[in-house]
Amino acid sequence: MKKTVNRSIRIFIASVYILGGLVFFKQNYKDHQFIEELKQEGVATTAVVKDVKITKDGICPFIEFKVSEGEKVAFLAFENEEVEVGETVEVKYNPENIQQAAILADLENYPRNFKESVFGSAVFCAICLFVSVFTLTSKRFKLQIA
Repeated sequence: MKKTVNRSIRIFIASVYILGGLVFFKQNYKDHQFIEELKQEGVATTAVVKDVKITKDGICPFIEFKVSEGEKVAFLAFENEEVEVGETVEVKYNPENIQQAAILADLENYPRNFKESVFGSAVFCAICLFVSVFTLTSKRFKLQIA
C-alpha cells in the first residue's frame, strides 16, 4: 500500500512539473508571436497618451488613436515609464483586431525577445522535466505522510 501511494504521489508531482513548464513555455511563445505579428503585419499610426495607469505590471500608458475609418480606439500599452500624458507616440495595430496594438518603441525594444523569453522558458521546461524524472526515479525521494 505504501509503495502504491508513494508512486502515485511521485507521478502527480512529476506531472505538475511537466505541465507547469509547458504552460510557461506556451505563454511566452504566444506573447512572442503576438509581438512579431504586430511588428511585421501591424498598421502604423500616431496616437496620444491619454492617461497613465498603475497595474500589476508597472506603470502602463493608456493610449488612444484613430483608425482609417475614423473610429477611436483606446488600449492599455505595455509597461513604459518613459511616455507622459499628452505625448504623441507611434503605434502599430492589428487591422483585423484593432484592440491588439502596441507602442512602436515598445515593439522594437520589447524586453522579452525570442532568445531571452522562449529560450529561457525552454530551459525552465527542461529543468522541470529533469526534476520530474528525478522525482519518478530517485530512491532517495521519500514523502512522509504523518
